[in-house]
Amino acid sequence: LLIMRLAARAPCLRAPVTSTLGVMKTVNLELRSDDKTVEVTITGTFESADLNLLQQYRSHMQRVRDAALFDRGIPSITNMSWNAGSPMTFACPEYTNGELYELLHVLRPLILESEAASFQKTLALLGRVFRDKTYASHQKTLRRIFEDGELSMYMQVSVGGQPLLDESLLKIWLNGTQYHTDAEKALAWSKLEASLTTSNARAIVITQLNSRVKALLLLEHEVGLILGP
Repeated sequence: LLIMRLAARAPCLRAPVTSTLGVMKTVNLELRSDDKTVEVTITGTFESADLNLLQQYRSHMQRVRDAALFDRGIPSITNMSWNAGSPMTFACPEYTNGELYELLHVLRPLILESEAASFQKTLALLGRVFRDKTYASHQKTLRRIFEDGELSMYMQVSVGGQPLLDESLLKIWLNGTQYHTDAEKALAWSKLEASLTTSNARAIVITQLNSRVKALLLLEHEVGLILGP
């Protein structure tokens, strides 16, 4: 559903025409609107190191596809409710800690910016190669979905001044309790979880991870067009 909606907001990427010369590869991409009209054709040349990075990204994504939680469908918030005199409640399908830990493990080389073929570095590479305003706008949408989550494009919820649909919340959780053990962030997360309740906190973080995977998949589609089968 996300891909269909995103396609309605941004140009579609059509299969490329490629040519190779030595260790370089030139790719032409047609950016098309909803009515299939070609808005612009962009051309980019990838060097050997660029292609290696894209291959790494695609390999990392295969590991994500093999994860159990991906296979059955990563949960996300399905409903939010506020009743007078009662705390807010986020309805979200349940998932086990084991499923979560496996997903975080395979996502690590993609969502940690310092990794060689992270989402951020792969997105930046395509932006450098394909220098076009229409394409840049499309990539900006991908970055927004990845960083702050798809829901952030339509609404925002804050607790104690901390926006929940925001990259900063996911960083507090990841760096304080998952990928790192930063004491300050661990304490901040503990306070947030106490305010939210554990079930609401779990609903928020899995929803944000769901959006990250959606952005990763959309970028993987572009990588696949460039690399070919």
